[in-house]
Amino acid sequence: MKKRNCILIISILIFSCNNKDDYIQDVYVNEIIPLSLPEYSDVLIPGNSIFVTGGIEGIIIYHGVGDDYKVYDRNCSYEPSLACSYIDSVNSGIAYCGCCPSVFDINNSGEPINAPALLPLKQYNWSLDNNNILRIFN
Repeated sequence: MKKRNCILIISILIFSCNNKDDYIQDVYVNEIIPLSLPEYSDVLIPGNSIFVTGGIEGIIIYHGVGDDYKVYDRNCSYEPSLACSYIDSVNSGIAYCGCCPSVFDINNSGEPINAPALLPLKQYNWSLDNNNILRIFN
């Protein structure tokens, strides 16, 4: 009986491990966002965010205080290999995954504030020039 229980526990541990490909992939990102164009005007207001193409599942641009922006990949950090594992909405600096109950604080550092995600969203570097051109890169 003990041997059977031991084998059962070991089997559960082996098969419950995450897939080795279940992490946010590294991809080349070099996006140029002309903030003066009408399609990007929402992000000019502090506290607002927009989704743009790029990265793995898309990119979130969040406008903080002043000229501070936060830029994240839309790929949720919990089981990121699932097709539905991406941020589908943002409200007041809080990002919501459409696949699981994970919630992230994008106003600060992209840290999860609701399980099951334990890791923050993937963050990208950015620079802003005088002509309101936002460059997103890694």
